[in-house]
Order: sequence, then C-alpha cells, then structure tokens
Amino acid sequence: MNSRLDYKLQFPTFDLLISQQQRLSLLSKTEEIGEWSYSISTDMVFWSDYLYDFYELERDFECSTLLETTQYYQDAEKEKMRRLIAQAITTKKEQSESFMIQMKDGRIKWHTTTVFPILDRHHELIGLYGILKNITPKKTANAVADQKQLPYRHILDELPTELTIFNHQGHYLYANRAALKCHGLTKNSPAKPCDTLESWISADESKRSSVLDACMRQKQPVTYEEKFDDSEGIERTCLRTLYPLLDKSGNTEFVIGYGMDITSRKRNELELQRMAYVAEKTNGIVMITDPQKKIIWINQSFEKILGYTAEEVIGIDPAAFLQGPETSKETIQAIAHSLKSTGTFSGEILNYTKSGEKIWLYLNIAAVYNDAGQLINYVAVENDITLIKQAEERLQKTMEKERELNRFKTQFVSLASHQFRTPLATIRSSIDLLDLKMESAGLDPEFIKLFHRQKTIMAEETLRMTELMENILDIGRIDEGKIELTKQDVPFKQFMDTFVASNNELSGNQRTLNYRFNAPNHVISLDEIVLRNVLRNIVSNAFKYSLNKPEPELIVNFQNNVFVIAVKDYGIGIPERDQAFLFQSFFRASNAKTIPGSGLGLMIAQKLIRLHGGDMVIKSKIGHGCTVTIQLPVS
Repeated sequence: MNSRLDYKLQFPTFDLLISQQQRLSLLSKTEEIGEWSYSISTDMVFWSDYLYDFYELERDFECSTLLETTQYYQDAEKEKMRRLIAQAITTKKEQSESFMIQMKDGRIKWHTTTVFPILDRHHELIGLYGILKNITPKKTANAVADQKQLPYRHILDELPTELTIFNHQGHYLYANRAALKCHGLTKNSPAKPCDTLESWISADESKRSSVLDACMRQKQPVTYEEKFDDSEGIERTCLRTLYPLLDKSGNTEFVIGYGMDITSRKRNELELQRMAYVAEKTNGIVMITDPQKKIIWINQSFEKILGYTAEEVIGIDPAAFLQGPETSKETIQAIAHSLKSTGTFSGEILNYTKSGEKIWLYLNIAAVYNDAGQLINYVAVENDITLIKQAEERLQKTMEKERELNRFKTQFVSLASHQFRTPLATIRSSIDLLDLKMESAGLDPEFIKLFHRQKTIMAEETLRMTELMENILDIGRIDEGKIELTKQDVPFKQFMDTFVASNNELSGNQRTLNYRFNAPNHVISLDEIVLRNVLRNIVSNAFKYSLNKPEPELIVNFQNNVFVIAVKDYGIGIPERDQAFLFQSFFRASNAKTIPGSGLGLMIAQKLIRLHGGDMVIKSKIGHGCTVTIQLPVS
C-alpha cells in the first residue's frame, strides 16, 4: 500500500491547490495539527507533512504500518486507537479520543485524534478522514499546574468528610476520596464528567427535584439526609449540604457538596430514644451525662426518688448535689478510676436526696462510644437499696449480739466443764476407796456383789460424764481456734495398719475390722493423736450401731493426690430426715436414742478433719448401715 494518494481521482472534494496546501502547512505549524485519510477501495493511507514531524519519521515511512512496526503506542493505547477507528466505521459518526505515545528517547507526547467517516451519496462508507492535534504542551502545563495544586488536592483528598464540586449544569468536576469511597469508587476509577448531580442524590423524584431547584435555581444552600449502602453493603446515613457559588452576575457557576457520615449519630439517637422509652417505664433511676459528666437527661424515677426536677439538674455534675458528708471518698475514687480504666463501674454509694435524707444506691455506669472510638456519653442506672442496707445493718447488729452470746456460752461451758472435772474425779476416787474398804470390812457377800455391780455402773457413767466434758472443752477450743495440730510426716500405711491392729470390738462378738489398704504408701503430714481419736470415734460407732451384724469394713484408696478412708457398717443406718443434722451439737438420730452417746463425736471429728485440710461426709440408708468417708490430702 502506497503512502501517496491521487486525491483528484479518489476524493475530488479534497482540493490539492497550492494555496490550500500552503494554508494547511501554515495551520499545522501554528496549531500543531496534522491530517490523514484512508480509502477503503484502494486500502491506502495518506499523511500530511506534520504527522511525519510529530512522530519524527522520515517522509518515506509506510504510514499505514504505524501501529504494527513502531513502539510509540503501548498495548492499551493501540487497542484504544483500533477501538476508536472501529467505532467510527460502525456508527458512521465522528469519534474523538486522547492518546499518549512514548518516543525512542523516552519523551512522552500527547495528542487527540478525531476520526470522520467519509460517505458517498448513498450514505455508504468510502473512507476515513482524521485530524491529529498535538496537546503535549497543554498536558505539560496541566501537569505543572497539577504539581502545584498537589498539596491542596492532598489536603482535600484526606478530609474525613465528603467534598464534591459540580458546574452550573450539574456535571461532576471533582470528588475527594471520602466522596468516592461513599459511592463505591476510587481515585483510579473516578466518576465520569458526564455524571450529573442527580446521580449523587439517592432521594425520591420529588425530593431530588426540590433539592436541585432550591440549590441551583433558587441559589440557596440545601441540607438533606441520604441513606445508601456503602461499598461493603452496610446501610449508612449521610448528612449532605449543597452550596451554590455565584459568579459576578449572580448566576450559579459551581455547586459545592459537603457530606458528613452521621450513621453512628443516628444509631445513637435511635438507641437513646429506645433507652428513654425503657427508662421512663422502669422504677430505677436512669441518668445520661455528656463526656464531662454533666447531666443531659434523667427519667421520671430520678425526680420521684431524689426529689430534683430536670430543670434543676440538667448541665450539672451529679456529684455536686448528690454526694454529702458521709459519702465514701474511697468509693468516689474507685468510680473515677474504674471509669478511666474500663469505662464501667458497679457498686454501692451513699447519696442524699433533695430533702437531705440519706439514700443508698447501687450504681451501674457505662461509657458510650461512637464508631470512631470517641466518648460521647455516660449512662448510669441506679437502684434504691436503702431498705436492704438498713436490713443488713440490723442483721449485722443481731449477728454481733449472737457472736457475743456464743462467746459467753462457750466461756460458760468451758468454765462449767472445768468445774465438773474436779467433782467427777473426786467421785471416782471415793468409789475406789470404798472398793478397798469393802475387801477388809467383812460384809455380806451378797452386799459386796451388789456393790460391785453398782460400782461398775457408777464408773461407766462417771467415765461418760468425763468424756462428755472433754468433748465440750474440745468444741470450745476448736471454735476459739485454740487447738493447734502437731503434724509430723508419717507413712500413711504404717499409721493405718497400727490403728486397725489395736481397734477391735470391745464387747459383744469381739469382731475385727475388714481392712484393705488399696493405695500407695505415701508420706502424709498429720497429727497422729488427733487423727487416731477421730478414727477411733468413727470405728467405735460402726461397731456400736451394727451389733450382731457382719463386721464393719475399713478401706483406704488414693485418688487425685488424696487418701480416701471409708468406714462402712451394716447396722441400723440413719433415717434420711435426720442426716442433714448429723454434724450439729448434741444431735442424735431418732433410731439411736436407746444406744449410749453424746451427739458430739461426729461434729468434733468433722472439725478436726477440716483442720487437716480434708473433709468428711456420711451416706446412709435406714436398715442398710452407714458409710463414713474421710478425705485427707497428701499436701
């Protein structure tokens, strides 16, 4: 394909007169414009001289191969040029586009190309006519201007609020990053200049018309709320204002749009409305303050309980009029510290009503933050607990009296027990003396026999009375914390083997314990005398309450670093209704009244086991015996 075209042959209207060529040459030099043409029938392209100068090519260059044989256009630009020509051919209408080329030495040039379809009289396409205009100087100047404006654009782009600019026809001119983000766009994909103001206003037709009319025609600022889904699909609310900028003639030249995201504020307003509705229905005091702790809202219960009206307290720190001389300074400091560190507080405080009466309140205070993490409110919910505090005070006084009574009772029992021990010892000594005299007095054998029988009864009862006094003294010492354990490290199997060997049934069938030690022989720290007495009491009960039954069992196991000692008998058992009272002083099961006992042994045993850091429980069923389980931790 040749680069020259016989214009008179193919395009009779394309005048080749020297005068016209001179005009075109002058035009190309002054306005930096070149032209080209393409004939479909000959498939030939013609360039004017300026195009060779623009591309810096020799005059013999085959211009039809520009896109294929040179690297001026990058791939995207080549595709854009081909698309431009294809659109002109397809639509048979003028098409225009801007392009960037890169010269061999790295310089960048810009041009606009406008393509005109050439049609015959039948409106059939016979060729293309193109005009190229060098816009590099303009682009360079704009780049310099943009560089100067860059700091200002950066400031506008970084504004957290939306900023948009439109011309008097409503065409988009500028939008900062916040505005683009709001509409799901970025700086790399800005709105096109053909986007109009209406596309930014998501309102119904009537509201849209009124907004545009008020702002552009009536030349007045307009503020409105817009709801929309952001780029993540979350519904948001924006407060927008349109400002008309007027020229010297008073006509609208530009429209400035300013938008602020008020989603959090609207949400908080809705929550406050809901809270206010609920708060008005509650009997508790509800109070809302600003970040400076100045009251902005109270409910009716505040007025009813504390006696202050809203007009008296709005704008005032509640501490200024609710706290008084007996309000705890420690509590005030705790509230301040807790709100500063966690934003919440829960606790009691003594306040005063308007009439000066003391009132105890239980406070629940919480800080409220917006989406940006800024403190906007404190919400306090307060309940009147004055009656509860008064009841606690009465209970405290009662408990103090009870403790004083218990101390007196313990002291009395201890004193009485000590006083009883002397006459009991005297009685036992007198019986022994009488026994000695009986042997040398020559009395009737029947009388001596009767005496010995009565002497045995007196000795047993004296012993029981002495044990009872000892138990009462033990209880007093335990309650007063005067019993101190003398612990030693003991191999536990050795201790248990020794105990079992010396504890059999003393009367009746002379039964022995069915003993099994199913545990490792760990060393345990314990008071041997105390623990031996505890076990003796429990084993004695097992024999005593299972007379003529199979021998009791004593089994030792080891679980979770704890020795578990179980003493099981097959005797009369304990009624279920009595089991809850087994560890109370002087309590005896209803089916054991005829069997001797003081009702103190189990209670003392449990207290002594707990002093060892363990515990003791009892399980029983009437008629099926009883199992006493002791748990002793190794450490």
